[in-house]
Amino acid sequence: MEEIQPQPEVLSLVVCDQIITDRVTGKQSLIGIFSAIHATNFPVNHPQLSVYTSLTSGHGAVDLMIRIVDTNESRQPLVQGQGKVEFQSPLAVANLALQFHGLVFPEAGQYRVQLLSNGELLREARLHVMRAKPRPQPPNPGTPQQGGSSPQDG
Repeated sequence: MEEIQPQPEVLSLVVCDQIITDRVTGKQSLIGIFSAIHATNFPVNHPQLSVYTSLTSGHGAVDLMIRIVDTNESRQPLVQGQGKVEFQSPLAVANLALQFHGLVFPEAGQYRVQLLSNGELLREARLHVMRAKPRPQPPNPGTPQQGGSSPQDG
């Protein structure tokens, strides 16, 4: 009979634009941390999204899954990726970084970035996808502006 190990403890779950790993030191830099995406039209294609997680209190090899779902989980996950971390001891800290390209968010609303191990939800981060107000167009330099006043000599 196989002994069931407790799930690892999640120290962090971060959504960002990019994760850079230094080849010499192995240190990771999280670039462009965010929790909201602004779009003027839907569906919107988000070019790149990275997810970083750090865990401890694990035992041996642990399979992980990161997926992005809508709040109600009424649709299939927008994306999911898998990885494995290895704990040399329960005191060790293990990190997993996954990068996703070309995510399509069908509509504005709340989404969740979920971290699972063996089908069990360990942690989730909220991701708010919202409709942005269109930016006003700057006036054309050759067109007179209306409603303004001009200084006059008096």
